[in-house]
Amino acid sequence: MSLSACVDRKDSILKNYFDSVASQWDKNPLEIERAEVTARKIKDINFNSYASIVDFGSGTGLLGVQLRDLFGKVHLIDSSNEMLKLAQAKIAEAKLCNIETHYADRLADLTSNYSAIATLMTLHHVVDINQFFADSYKILNDAGVLIIADLFAEDGSFHKQLPAFNGHNGFDLSVLSEMAEKNGFIVQSVERYYEIWQENFEGQEVAYPLFFFVAKKCS
Repeated sequence: MSLSACVDRKDSILKNYFDSVASQWDKNPLEIERAEVTARKIKDINFNSYASIVDFGSGTGLLGVQLRDLFGKVHLIDSSNEMLKLAQAKIAEAKLCNIETHYADRLADLTSNYSAIATLMTLHHVVDINQFFADSYKILNDAGVLIIADLFAEDGSFHKQLPAFNGHNGFDLSVLSEMAEKNGFIVQSVERYYEIWQENFEGQEVAYPLFFFVAKKCS
């Protein structure tokens, strides 16, 4: 089996996994709390424009829906059809007229320009991080803001129960910042802001800290 075929197969398995857990996603209080804490952090940012934001890897919209009063338009982007179906039901039930859903694997699939991009616990699933920054730069307006909330570098135990995982075991923030800058961003802030507690390889309950990374597109 070729490397690309192996990656495609793992991507398919992961999509099926997220489809399978979609119905329980909004019932997990920790998922809800994490999205709420992240939304509050985003609301503290001074944006050059509040016209639109992309929630990349939005799932059911736990994060993006909370930004509906901050931005004129919220775009929920995900590669799980089941997650998006639940997001669409949520939007319809609450009659939220400024939120749209889009099925997409990559930011490169989007054609418009946006004021901001936010991604919560999604970047570590993206294989080509450099391309992610390049795509972000392309679809952001001048002075647009990129927000990444994700894992600090870890030993791989975070995804120990997901054999098909083919992403990154968290991130070295100095490497991530350098990559952002090479793609035309100015890193404005990086901070530790949240912890996920779960079992490591030894079965011990340990903290997996998350970072909140904010960068602005250079004009």
